[in-house]
Amino acid sequence: MNNKAVAALVLATTMTGAVGMSACAPQQDPSAPPSSVSSSTSSSTADANTLLQLNDSLRAKLGEAYSDSWIEDDKLHVAVTTEAAAAVVTDAGAIPKIVTIGAAALETALQAVSAWQASLPDAQGAAIHKIIPDGRTGTLTIFVAPEELDAVAKAAATDKPAGAVPLVIKASTGLATPL
Repeated sequence: MNNKAVAALVLATTMTGAVGMSACAPQQDPSAPPSSVSSSTSSSTADANTLLQLNDSLRAKLGEAYSDSWIEDDKLHVAVTTEAAAAVVTDAGAIPKIVTIGAAALETALQAVSAWQASLPDAQGAAIHKIIPDGRTGTLTIFVAPEELDAVAKAAATDKPAGAVPLVIKASTGLATPL
């Protein structure tokens, strides 16, 4: 299997996990120490499950206006793109944050960056370890092996693979591994 095929396989696996888990997970640099933004360990499982069910309900109700969500200080926070959606979030007992980019736009940008990655020279494509969408900031963060960081950053600046969605390019601490 060539480097591009391996990179595409690793990226597909990583993206599946990242996109599936991004709905309520706080986004942070994996090399940074855990922050106070993550959900409190003092929360009971029942409380967390209630918040996750509320998130699922809101995500379905809000449709295109939904961007992301996270649990902070035992409360559900939901990033939305309209004032009307913010009112729905507030009425449901969660805390809204108005943002400019919705989840669908982030997903489209994520797919475009994945396609772009496959078009890069082998060393650069394989150096991209993961891509994480963040609805709170309306960005995609690309984690790149340090030896290819400058080359990938220059290619991204030239190619603009995410369109209007800003890219944050950071040095990776390594490939994602299962816990």
